[in-house]
Amino acid sequence: MANAVEAEGGCLCGAVRFKVSGAPIRMAQCHCRDCQRASGTGHMSNAIFRADDVTVTGQTASYDSTADSGNVLTRHFCPTCGGRLFLTVNARPGMIVMAAGAFDDSSWFEPEIVLYTKSRPHWDLTTDTVPNFEAAPPPRKPAAS
Repeated sequence: MANAVEAEGGCLCGAVRFKVSGAPIRMAQCHCRDCQRASGTGHMSNAIFRADDVTVTGQTASYDSTADSGNVLTRHFCPTCGGRLFLTVNARPGMIVMAAGAFDDSSWFEPEIVLYTKSRPHWDLTTDTVPNFEAAPPPRKPAAS
């Protein structure tokens, strides 16, 4: 498991800010077409946290889309500058997926997995030193008690 993070971030214009205090559940880079369209580039770098570990100030706008899994993703962004901030997934209540690039200092971010490599553009190079999956990864096995 990743170390705890104490970090802040926000949108381009500063109207929306957030603070994170806790360990990321997972850090990933995703090359799915939705992430490419939402980011305007070849992938998104995301860190998943417990929602209780994140505080958001300011109003966000949101957009719902349905993933190939059938889950509804609600993407949150600043209504003023359009800066992408985070998303939530209906099938994973209590979790929030934070955009790594929206943090003031994202030097703690270390991808653990790369998703949807079948959609990765040839010009967008991401790491091959962590597990890479052509689509969604298999579900994680629960930790032994």
